[in-house]
Amino acid sequence: MRYAKRALMLIALTLVAGAAFATPASAGVSFEFFYSNLSHDGQWLVSASYGHVWQPVLYRPGWNPYYDGHWVYTDFGWTWVSDYAWGSIPYHYGTWAFEPGLGWVWVPGYVWAPSWVVFSTGPDYIGWAPVPPRYSIGVSIGHGYCSPDHYVFVDSRHFLAPRVRGYAVPVSRNRGLVEHTRIVNNIRVENQVVVNHGPSVREVERWSGQRIAARSIERVPRVAASERFSRADLRVDSGRVSRGVRAAEPMATSRPLPGRARGDERVDTPRGRSGAVAAPRATDRAPQSAHPSRAAAKEQPRARAAEPSQRDTAKANDKGQGKTKGNPKGRGQ
Repeated sequence: MRYAKRALMLIALTLVAGAAFATPASAGVSFEFFYSNLSHDGQWLVSASYGHVWQPVLYRPGWNPYYDGHWVYTDFGWTWVSDYAWGSIPYHYGTWAFEPGLGWVWVPGYVWAPSWVVFSTGPDYIGWAPVPPRYSIGVSIGHGYCSPDHYVFVDSRHFLAPRVRGYAVPVSRNRGLVEHTRIVNNIRVENQVVVNHGPSVREVERWSGQRIAARSIERVPRVAASERFSRADLRVDSGRVSRGVRAAEPMATSRPLPGRARGDERVDTPRGRSGAVAAPRATDRAPQSAHPSRAAAKEQPRARAAEPSQRDTAKANDKGQGKTKGNPKGRGQ
């Protein structure tokens, strides 16, 4: 009996110690994690300003990262829910930047937020744009902080639409809208979690004509690095809070990509005049298929099937002209 009690106490102490020193899920958010999870859906490019950045394979001129998705008000504020299967990472960690020669790219960051955006609001229109990579919580944002072209504006009545793309105002109108709306930056840290209260819920209710009830963040899809998460996984490390919470922490190109040795960096696209790696043209991509290699594989059987017919034609020509195998001209057919 005495040994049984000791064994039980030992097991209990082991469980307690394991719980105390267990690595939280949020600790697994690293550049290696991002690289592993995003490489399938895009490519890693080199930015002159931000080092290693990521661009989705569906990118094309005119695309904005905040077209395809919708807004949900949660207990952490205004939360962006992307339509993309990969959206749980680039819209809640790090931020987006428009880089000359590249277009829209995602700059890695390691602090979770319901949305890393700044709003520009008014009674008639509501707009939002990703905060720049240099943004730190507490920094004052004015009209010149984000380019007007980077905003997505919608009529206030459609702010809560299930997909905002269909209601987005043409970019050519953005400059005038920014001038006639007010910047709203309500990103801050509360209880060790980044929140974005954005525009007033009461104002959005009045402008949109809809009642808004805050949803639990756990009930919202594609908002965290893993499908199953807890609020503890979203907390900001206390060390980061003391140093200042930044939206992005660019990855220097001096550090090789995972799986590649230093000096083995390979760039598949030409360099632009800015020194950044230029993005492939829209015609170089196949947005309708996220797996071009599979599409190519489907075409290969056709090419192989064509080869026998060419050989048969050559043989027929040899017989018709009375040529032998030793005739060089016969081999050239």
